[in-house]
Amino acid sequence: MLAVAVSSSGVRADGPAAPPASPAPDAPTFATSKLTGNWWGARDTLASKGVELDVSLTQFYQGVTRGGIDTGFDYGGKLDSYLRFDGSKAGLVPGLSITAHLETRYGQDINNDDGMLAFGNFNMAFPTANESATGLTALKLTQTFGDHFMLIAGKINTLDDFRLNFTGFNGLERFMNSAMVANIINARTIPYSTYGGGFSVFSNEGPQFLFLARDPDNHPTTADLDKLFARGVVLSASLRMPVTPMGLRGTQVIGGNWSSRDYTSLEPTAWTNPPGQGTPAPQESGSWALYYNFDQYLWISSSNADRNVGIFGMFGLSDGNPNFVRWNATVGVGGSGLIPGRKYDTCGLGYFYLGLSEQFKDLLAGPTAPPGVAQRDEQGVELYYNVAIAPWCHLTADLQVVEPSTRATDMTVLAGARLKIDF
Repeated sequence: MLAVAVSSSGVRADGPAAPPASPAPDAPTFATSKLTGNWWGARDTLASKGVELDVSLTQFYQGVTRGGIDTGFDYGGKLDSYLRFDGSKAGLVPGLSITAHLETRYGQDINNDDGMLAFGNFNMAFPTANESATGLTALKLTQTFGDHFMLIAGKINTLDDFRLNFTGFNGLERFMNSAMVANIINARTIPYSTYGGGFSVFSNEGPQFLFLARDPDNHPTTADLDKLFARGVVLSASLRMPVTPMGLRGTQVIGGNWSSRDYTSLEPTAWTNPPGQGTPAPQESGSWALYYNFDQYLWISSSNADRNVGIFGMFGLSDGNPNFVRWNATVGVGGSGLIPGRKYDTCGLGYFYLGLSEQFKDLLAGPTAPPGVAQRDEQGVELYYNVAIAPWCHLTADLQVVEPSTRATDMTVLAGARLKIDF
């Protein structure tokens, strides 16, 4: 996500004025970026020593208003805690960085009611879907050598490391559907939280190449150190290239991954909810996927960089078996601060299409499949508006209209609200 510092000029139309009185550093006010403020200066002191702690509570109230498997609204939430340690600032190990992510899920969600292949509420699928759970989903160490090379090792949270402007952070800030938040072509092979390592070669403001070798199984709530790579390995590589057409920032990303693990096309993933569970399906050895992502600013206010409009896209191609998504396309537009006086608000509109493989469709239309699970391609649109009640409190209204992949399921309409508080 793009982070931009925001300040106030303290100047009136009739001339300079004395700066407004600053609130106490620990006071929860509408001017602070965190509800708990600066902890009497302790937050800044810790940051200067290389320690940063961020905690957020996100609550969801979302329901199926039409179609789906079952109508009705559900309430649930997530508590996310991030700890970052910078060895250089701490004066210990130059170039060392440690990142940890502890997350707790509670309550209910609509992911089993909407009848969709994609999750209508991506974030509520983690760390474990459909149950209250707490997991340390990231504990990643990076060590930079010089100005252009970095080693990476530890427990890697895939969505924490996904960077594409306008899509949203893990479904917590902008879009909520899994096909809108990240590139869903990677759902078959890339776990949400797993162990691995690799390296990155980069240049300042230039291209970045990333290579990772990861365990192919998901480990969001367990250590499982004795089971690492027991069922194969996932190898992934990507090249990220910044671009500036007409002086406007953008990103182009190409990448791919390959797994040696055995799968069936009906095996659930951390990103999707395939129907037809229990249907006999042949096991395939290995799976691959290729993808292309981009984001591009179309307009940035010359007086305030927080006011902007941009577009994004995600496209992919896979083996088609065992990956049930043969190809996919997601495009969208997003903006920030478009309404005068609402500089922290964001909004977006997106469309996705999941082209399912013919093998997957044939399997669930065959004689061994249960009735009512015949498949078609899935497509839908999502619209959201995120209101900044305060810099630390955001309320989002979200609407999704989706034609589910299951033919027997009518057009699904999801409506919901999301409240995120940063402590």
